[in-house]
Amino acid sequence: MTGTRPRVAASADDLIYGIEPATALLPPAGPVALPPPAEPEAVTVSRVVFTNQLKPDVYRELRQYEYWAHMELHEVLHEALVAYLADKPEAKKALPPKVAAKTLKRLVRKPD
Repeated sequence: MTGTRPRVAASADDLIYGIEPATALLPPAGPVALPPPAEPEAVTVSRVVFTNQLKPDVYRELRQYEYWAHMELHEVLHEALVAYLADKPEAKKALPPKVAAKTLKRLVRKPD
């Protein structure tokens, strides 16, 4: 038993999107006003990535502690630096404006 159904003369794109692909690729007629670019909002980073240098024996001990304490390296460094800086008055002293502005750039995520 073979029935006949009318065939739809449309492409898959036309069925899915409701447009003909050839017309979708054509530029719009006439000039198009673009909206002004939005000002990117400053987003504070959760961590600052930086590099440093350690003596090999200190680095080895740091990695050993990280492993045996079941901690991430950034957690170990955070705890150690917070404890070290706790009684240092220089750490609480504000930076000069020019140096503070340079430091602030590292604390804010760059817009994409």
